[in-house]
Amino acid sequence: MSDQHMRAASDQGLCRVLPSTGLAWLACVMLAVLWSRSLVLGVAALGSVLGLAAWSASSPRTWFRSLRYVAVFAFFLFAAQALSIRSGSVVFRFGLPITSDGVRSGATMALRFLTILSASFLYVTTTDPDRLAGTLIRWGIPYRYGYTFILTLRFVPFFRQELRTVREAQRLRGIRISVRSPRRLRQALERVFLPVLISGLVRVDTIAMSMKGRAFGLYARRTLPPKQTIEREDYIVWCCIAGLLTATILARRYGWQ
Repeated sequence: MSDQHMRAASDQGLCRVLPSTGLAWLACVMLAVLWSRSLVLGVAALGSVLGLAAWSASSPRTWFRSLRYVAVFAFFLFAAQALSIRSGSVVFRFGLPITSDGVRSGATMALRFLTILSASFLYVTTTDPDRLAGTLIRWGIPYRYGYTFILTLRFVPFFRQELRTVREAQRLRGIRISVRSPRRLRQALERVFLPVLISGLVRVDTIAMSMKGRAFGLYARRTLPPKQTIEREDYIVWCCIAGLLTATILARRYGWQ
């Protein structure tokens, strides 16, 4: 499911809130996992991400499956930290001694990585770039930078769709993509990365010609989009922000573990 289809099919949750509300929630999640080393707070922040994802996505199973590689990399981060840190009491031995400090440091690192990437991905896939750019312009950011931000967000689903198209085309031709060896990894890059990159460059050239034909940037200011109304979902997300922010301050003040 592409990001545009997700927004169109799911008119609930973060898809309906103001971009500023979603941005405040994203900042609060990052603050919670970066400002404190509390595992309880990290789990709470990740739980808020998963809960909002299940509420916002029309197909939560598809959304969770799209993050499987992020989860795998988070597991490798945990294993690397657990195997490399020797301080603390020994919990068990797995060829090498696994210590309590190593387990805690690995869990903290993995939680941070998984929470930040999943929250950022959720915000990108549920926020309309046009609405976000309109909010930024109202905040005083020049519309040229706002439009650049729109293009950045719009290229995320574009590359995902192109990657899916290339894989399906190669699968129909009987080509199996594998990365189990360096040679196969090089072949995968040639057969997948290069077609997607060329398609992206063609898309960039088309957009640049279109902007030039419309005299983009000729005027210093542009007409502001209409103001956006606050929905019921905004109040729900702000309650989540307030709870997470309160927990972050308490964890920082009382040193929650």
